[in-house]
Amino acid sequence: MQSHSRSNKLLQMNRYVISALMFVLVAGLGVYWSHISQRAIDNEQRLLMNEIVNAQAATIERRLAQALSSTRIMAVEVKQQQGMIDDFDSYAAEVLLSVGGVSNLQLAPGGIIEKIYPLKGNETALGHNILKDDSRRQEARLAIEERRLTLAGPFELIQGGVAVIGRNPVFLGPPGDDAFWGFTSALIFLDDLLAVTELNQLQSKGYRYQLTRNHPDTGQPDLISASEKPVSGIQQAINIKVPNAVWTLTMSRPAPRADWMTGLAYLVSLLAGLLTAWIVSFVLQQPEKLKEIVRQKTAELEELAFYDHLTGLANRRLLIEQLTQVIRQSARDKHAAALLYLDLDDFKRVNDSLGHEAGDRLLKNISDRLTSIVRESDIVARLGGDEFAVLLIDAKSLRDVSRIAEKLIEQIEKPVPLDNKEFIVSTSVGITMIPTDGHDATTLLSNADIAMYAAKRAGKRNFRFFDQAMQTKALEKMQVEEDLIVAISQNQFVLHYQPLLNLSDNSLCSFEALIRWQHSESSLLYPDKFISIAEETGKIVDIGYWVIREACKTIKARAVDHDKRQRIAVNLSPRQFNDPDLLVNIRDIVRSENIDARSLEIEVTESTLMKDISVAIEVLSELKSMGITITIDDFGTGYSSLAILKQLPVDKLKIDRSFVMDLESDRNDQEIVRGLIAIAHTLKIKVVAEGIETKAQCRLLREYGCDFGQGFLFSKPLPIQAFQTKQVFSVKSEVATQS
Repeated sequence: MQSHSRSNKLLQMNRYVISALMFVLVAGLGVYWSHISQRAIDNEQRLLMNEIVNAQAATIERRLAQALSSTRIMAVEVKQQQGMIDDFDSYAAEVLLSVGGVSNLQLAPGGIIEKIYPLKGNETALGHNILKDDSRRQEARLAIEERRLTLAGPFELIQGGVAVIGRNPVFLGPPGDDAFWGFTSALIFLDDLLAVTELNQLQSKGYRYQLTRNHPDTGQPDLISASEKPVSGIQQAINIKVPNAVWTLTMSRPAPRADWMTGLAYLVSLLAGLLTAWIVSFVLQQPEKLKEIVRQKTAELEELAFYDHLTGLANRRLLIEQLTQVIRQSARDKHAAALLYLDLDDFKRVNDSLGHEAGDRLLKNISDRLTSIVRESDIVARLGGDEFAVLLIDAKSLRDVSRIAEKLIEQIEKPVPLDNKEFIVSTSVGITMIPTDGHDATTLLSNADIAMYAAKRAGKRNFRFFDQAMQTKALEKMQVEEDLIVAISQNQFVLHYQPLLNLSDNSLCSFEALIRWQHSESSLLYPDKFISIAEETGKIVDIGYWVIREACKTIKARAVDHDKRQRIAVNLSPRQFNDPDLLVNIRDIVRSENIDARSLEIEVTESTLMKDISVAIEVLSELKSMGITITIDDFGTGYSSLAILKQLPVDKLKIDRSFVMDLESDRNDQEIVRGLIAIAHTLKIKVVAEGIETKAQCRLLREYGCDFGQGFLFSKPLPIQAFQTKQVFSVKSEVATQS
């Protein structure tokens, strides 16, 4: 008995010791965690501020560099025309259209402003002597002395407003004996410069900023712009390099430390220690309760299987369970629900450029935005990769669902800062209604997926509701995919050729090879029926190399039969252009067919090149080194700038048919086409206009100086046999008569 009592006392003492140790351990960990959490919050604030201030500074610096490039463009023109620009307004309008971000352009021979474009609202600045009257004349004289572009301001203008002015000194004459001619200037309103940043939006979220510089005369800090409230607390500053000066952008977001929160955390840690000690004591007394706790924890781990590990959203398994319940409830209560299927557009671009870690951060950001938009009763799920789903439990009307879809698209499109860069991704949304479109989860998910792909085909950043026609199209698409496999294996494709004429003398100069599908069970199929599907499935790569090889065979045959070296152009799809074996395969085809590479022309769309400009330049340079002619197709529909165009090693620009279609009646199209031709010729690039269908279009293009033309006015695409020697001369004669 005494032995048993002694044993109980020993066990009780051990339990007290273990409980006390657990109290010390848990309470100590809690206090330590509270301390490091506060430090982590401060460090996170600093990192966030650093990313934001870098992004805004980079935006200002890029905008300034782009805008000030206009002064260098005008300086080159002044030198070429020995001190004067003929028709300054037209030239300045083209420069403003190409560069952007500039309020007006000025010419100041001898330092006196003589020409301004646009003039309206700026008349009071005419005749202003920069070297004498301007309060910043010291900066202008410094520009002459150092022979380099300077940035003056910001300061209030004579004509009103606050702006900065880039002044580029121009010297005429032979090197070593040249003389100062005057300034080419670009005026940039300060409000316009800051409008490209997110400083105003950030200010509404509690951020503060100030933009300063050292005054050129006093050397003292000079405030350029600032938020309503001064910067304070944790701050981050970065220098912005501008001509002859340095601007400094400083940002902060005051977050006062809540000492009472730290005290509360310590108190909670002590209570947690006491509670843990009590639990341990209780568990040691009752082993069965410990088993129950283990069982509960196991159940919690099983529950984790229903949630996405990256975003914390519901996963596909949980969504299907909830969707099944909603289907039953909808059938019972006679109310509608909706399932939205979202896929991020061009998400692969983020992973490829910044890595999967940045892609994961983007996905977390997107998931937070999705959950912030819908109601708590609705379900947001990540289905895998960059695909999400939103289950709206109570969809009152199609209009309400449409509004939610529009809001989701709008929120996802907001810029996401990643690694000192801002990335913008859009989303395509497919919507299926419950119970109208199906009575089981598998069918509804499939229907929403079909509707989502319909939204992508409609131009992305869009939404579509599922209907039966979509399902029919999806089945037709599957059939086309299967038939393409047969078409490739059985060589069912043929090439038709459309001629390109030299508009100066109407001579036939080259052809464009266009693919057709001689389907075994239908008539001749045109590219719009199968190219997009081939691109999606990846079969376009094999088809593309077949086209190149067939075009090379045609080149070789015509060289033998007609002793002609008329070039043949082939189109590269985006997927084929990004094929890592592209250069090797093209080089092998040219060698195996034993043709002169100068007879081959490659056409790549502008949008394809803009996805990764550095890679595009490398690939095009290699193709050009082989002797192949390079053409940018569909020019004017993408996002390339004059600065980027100058870097691309291209021979021709093909103006998209959308600008030619209404050329006779649309003055905007006329100005755009005229400007594109002028810019291309300035860069020593030839211009092709496609889609010419009328004599009037041909006449206008010839007047604008367009080099080559292509369209039904001359000939529709035909088999190469139709272009024998006699028929070619017949075509040339007919076009000459029409023109």
